[in-house]
Amino acid sequence: MIQRKQTIFLLIAVILGMVHFQAWSLFAVQMLASAISLIAIFLFKRRPLQATLCLVAILANLAWYIVLAVLIQQGLQPEALPLTASLPIIAAILCLLARRGVIADEKLVRAADRLR
Repeated sequence: MIQRKQTIFLLIAVILGMVHFQAWSLFAVQMLASAISLIAIFLFKRRPLQATLCLVAILANLAWYIVLAVLIQQGLQPEALPLTASLPIIAAILCLLARRGVIADEKLVRAADRLR
C-alpha cells in the first residue's frame, strides 16, 4: 500500500489539509477534503472507487476557494491567508497526481488480465 506513489501523494494532501483556519467553514471544507483523501488511501484494492474519491477530493479542495470567496464578499477576511490559501490548490494537484497513478495502475492490471 505505501509503496505506491499515489499513496504518498494522498498522504501529503491529508497532511496539508490539517491546517486550522480561523473560519469554521473553511476548516470544515478542508477537513472534508482531507477525510476523503484519507479514505481513498485505504481503498487501494478498489481502484475505480479510489479514482472517484480522488476526483471528489479535488472538487472539495476547489470548493474551499468558493467558500473563501463567499467569506470575503461578506466582509469576513480570514487571518493568516497568504500562506494557507495556497495549501488547498497544492492538495488538489496532489490528488490529481494520485488519480493519474490510480488510473495507470488500473490500466496495468487490466492489461495483465488480458494476457492471461
